[in-house]
Formats: sequence, structure tokens, C-alpha cells
Amino acid sequence: MLTAVKQQLLTNWHPMRWVALGISLILGFNWLVNSAPISGFIALFFLFQAVTNTGCLAGQCAPAGHQMSDENEDIAYEEIKK
Repeated sequence: MLTAVKQQLLTNWHPMRWVALGISLILGFNWLVNSAPISGFIALFFLFQAVTNTGCLAGQCAPAGHQMSDENEDIAYEEIKK
């Protein structure tokens, strides 16, 4: 289970995930400097989405990593005679 969490946190960082992390850091800084609780809640929301790769950030609903197999699979088919 720990390896799955580690893989989720460290892989598949697409640009929208970086944008969400940046937004959360900016809003978190605003929360600390100006004591704005709304900014803090929104910062935590974006941080959660960025770290866990959840949510639909610009239609990127947790994109699955594309894995190509090296093997070519044989296609099974039947001939139909009339």
C-alpha cells in the first residue's frame, strides 16, 4: 500500500497538476500574510487536488499512465463463407 501511495505522489505530474500546486502555494502565502481564512480553505483544496491527483482540473480527471506492451497479440478471427 505504501508503494502505491508513493507512486501516486511522485508520478504522472502533468502541467495542470503543477498549476494547482502553484495556486495552492500562492493562496497559502496569502492566508499566512493576510490572515484570510477563505484563502486558506481554497489553498488546502487545491493542494489536496495537486498532491493526490484527484478532481477534474481542466478535464484531467486523474489521467491514467499509458503503458505500452512489447508483445503483439494475435488476432483471433473466423472466416464466414456464403
